[in-house]
Amino acid sequence: MALRFVGGAACVLMAVGSGFPAQADVPVGAVQGASGAGQVPAEAPLVTPLHDADIDYVLTGPSGRHLHQRMRWTSALWRQRVEPEGSATIMLTDYRTHTLMVLDSANHTATVMSAPGGSFATPGTPAAGSWRRMGQGRIAGEACTIWESADSDSHPTTFCYTDDGLMLGAVHDGKPVVEAVSVSHAPQPVEIFDPPPGYHRVDPPR
Repeated sequence: MALRFVGGAACVLMAVGSGFPAQADVPVGAVQGASGAGQVPAEAPLVTPLHDADIDYVLTGPSGRHLHQRMRWTSALWRQRVEPEGSATIMLTDYRTHTLMVLDSANHTATVMSAPGGSFATPGTPAAGSWRRMGQGRIAGEACTIWESADSDSHPTTFCYTDDGLMLGAVHDGKPVVEAVSVSHAPQPVEIFDPPPGYHRVDPPR
C-alpha cells in the first residue's frame, strides 16, 4: 500500500477534514502533461514525491486522538525524515539502500535496520496494485486527485495524491486517517537526512 507506517508513525505521508471525502464527486478531467495537452487519465497515482517537500500532517488514531507529524523529503537522495509530535525519536529512511535509521535524540543514538515494506515506487513510477480514480480534491491549499484502493483485507481506502506524488490525505474503511495541514515545496537541506554529529550507531538486537 502507499500508506506506510513505521512503529506506529506514518511515512510519506501521513482529522481528515470534510473537504477530502466530500469532493470525491467532482468530475474527473484529463491529466495535464508537461506540454499542457490533455492526456488519458492515469490508471494509478504517483506515490513517491518527484520534488522536495516539507509537510505537516495530522494523524487520527483509532481512539480519535490527533497527532501531528512532520515529513520531509529530498528528491536528490530519495530520503525521508519523519518527526512525530512529542517524541524523542526521528526516523530517517533511505529508499535507495532500503534502510531505516531511528534517531534517539535523548541518548544520541542511531539504530540502523532494513526499512519495512517490500516495495518502493521510484519517483515517476505509478503505484502497483488496483486503483480507481474518484475525483478531485483540495487539501492544505493543494489540488490533489482522489484515488480508491483496498488493503490486504479488502477494506476500502481513499487517498488524495498530487500529480507530483505527495500524499495529502487518506480515509481508511470510512474513517479519517491522515491529512496534511501545511505543505512547503522549498528545497530541503540534505544534511537533515543524516544523523547530527555526536550520534553513535547502535545495531538492533538479532
